[in-house]
Amino acid sequence: MSNYLSLTTRLSLMFSITMLAIWGLVSVVLMQSLEHHFARQDESDIQSKIILTKKFIASQQQSHGQNWSTLKADLNNMLSGHSGYFLLIRDLNGKELASVHPTGRQQPGLSHAMPDYDSLPLQENWIEGGIRYRSITDRVAVGSAISGLNTPNAILVRVALDTSYHQHFIDEIKIGLAWLTSGIALISILLGWLASRTGLKPLRSLASLSARVTANKLGHRLSLAKAPSELHGPIQAFNDMLDRLEGSFQRLTAFSSDIAHELRTPVNSLMMQTQVALAQPRNAEEYKEVLYANLETAERLARMIGEMLFLAKSEQGQLTMQHEPLALNDELDELIEFFEPLASEQQVRLHRQGQANLLGDKAMLQRAFSNLLTNAIRYTPAQGEVRITISSDKQGTTVTVINPGPAIPIEEWPHLFDRFYRVDHARQPITEGTGLGLAITQAIITAHHGTIAVQSDAQETCFSVWFPYV
Repeated sequence: MSNYLSLTTRLSLMFSITMLAIWGLVSVVLMQSLEHHFARQDESDIQSKIILTKKFIASQQQSHGQNWSTLKADLNNMLSGHSGYFLLIRDLNGKELASVHPTGRQQPGLSHAMPDYDSLPLQENWIEGGIRYRSITDRVAVGSAISGLNTPNAILVRVALDTSYHQHFIDEIKIGLAWLTSGIALISILLGWLASRTGLKPLRSLASLSARVTANKLGHRLSLAKAPSELHGPIQAFNDMLDRLEGSFQRLTAFSSDIAHELRTPVNSLMMQTQVALAQPRNAEEYKEVLYANLETAERLARMIGEMLFLAKSEQGQLTMQHEPLALNDELDELIEFFEPLASEQQVRLHRQGQANLLGDKAMLQRAFSNLLTNAIRYTPAQGEVRITISSDKQGTTVTVINPGPAIPIEEWPHLFDRFYRVDHARQPITEGTGLGLAITQAIITAHHGTIAVQSDAQETCFSVWFPYV
């Protein structure tokens, strides 16, 4: 069993984590914004109470007869209906002059040290008895008219606020956000799973299609119409692979059929000639003729088998190459001299022009160009000329073999280098070729890292061989 998570699970988790990260960031910003808003609101309310307190103290100074008990009563009336506010007035020595607080509550923060006079107004936040308080302490300049005040210069006024109501509201918001986060997590996992399942459907179709592909059923293809653009590349590559496999199996099937056909003729010839020889007593000379005929057929079979083994080795990269510097013009002149008797018999002229040097296997290259020259001479009409040209450029060397003759249909060009492939038999005479010459030629050229191509029209046929510089 695999220890790795499925692709659907991974995508679902990534989608969920992303959604939760975004929602977490939004929640943090929301909570900070709420706390900042309530802090500004509390500061504004506390500041307004300090301003009212200053006005009451100023009014007390103008009355010239009131005392702190009267001021405390006025301050109690000011804060009535405003639960959660605590007012404390002290002189600069810390002596309590007046204290106003809700009924049943104690003045908070009495243990706090006296603030530095230069730091006023001072904002403070603290927790006492599980309750968060926020306060502002400020100074108020006074004269000696207020009875009981030993320091006529200034007094300290502190207004504190119990923020439990705001904190309770924030806590409820946090609980709601926690539940909402859980719901979003579940929903995001579900949506991620659905999105992943939907998006990966082409991959499941790919697996299903792969399971249906057999040697006899290679015609299935995946459609790109309903697939996401990210999967177009893999799907197209898979379809291309099926195209190549189908083409390979078709060529293999055709090769099996062709090789059976090619081997049947010489084998039947051997059997027939032997049966005829054995049908009645014959003299030694007649048996010798039959044996010679059988020898020719056996040699053709041996040549065909040797060429098939050569092609098999070339496909497996097992050809033994002996590279050496070669003068192409000299090698082709040697071949022209060899084929001159055959060309004269066919009333065909051979002509070469150009020269170039090449690093390659001499025997293999002679075999490749021999196949091209044999075909060129075979299909050139009498009094025609086969032209061999050699040219070079910065990329490599090109050798062309051109002969006049009937045109090869363009749809046949890609198949000329297939094994046992033959163009329309009406175009060519009966020959003793094995049908493997051009396939062998292409294998040799490919082994030298070159390419071979063909072009044909009503006037002439041209085989072009190109070798890169090594």
